[in-house]
Amino acid sequence: MHIAHNVQIGKHCLVVAQVGISGSTQIGDYVTLAGQAGVSGHVKIGDHVVVGARAGVIGDVKAGEVVSGFPARSHKEMMRIIAATHKLPLLLKKLEGK
Repeated sequence: MHIAHNVQIGKHCLVVAQVGISGSTQIGDYVTLAGQAGVSGHVKIGDHVVVGARAGVIGDVKAGEVVSGFPARSHKEMMRIIAATHKLPLLLKKLEGK
């Protein structure tokens, strides 16, 4: 874990292995940063946020959100994106007429 200069971490937060938090970041109360998540500098993360494993937070996260992916976005949206990418080979074959 690496916590840079001037980082503020609220109460009852869970920061899991290999998390990196850049300088001047503010993390609210009851936040979970899962393994290998990264947070860029000068970002505000609200209370009760969950940042998924290997997520990259590059902007502010509102209280109560669950985010994942890179760049971090709503976990539900990220799951839809991943599901769509699994369909790309079939869609390409259809476009190519094979």
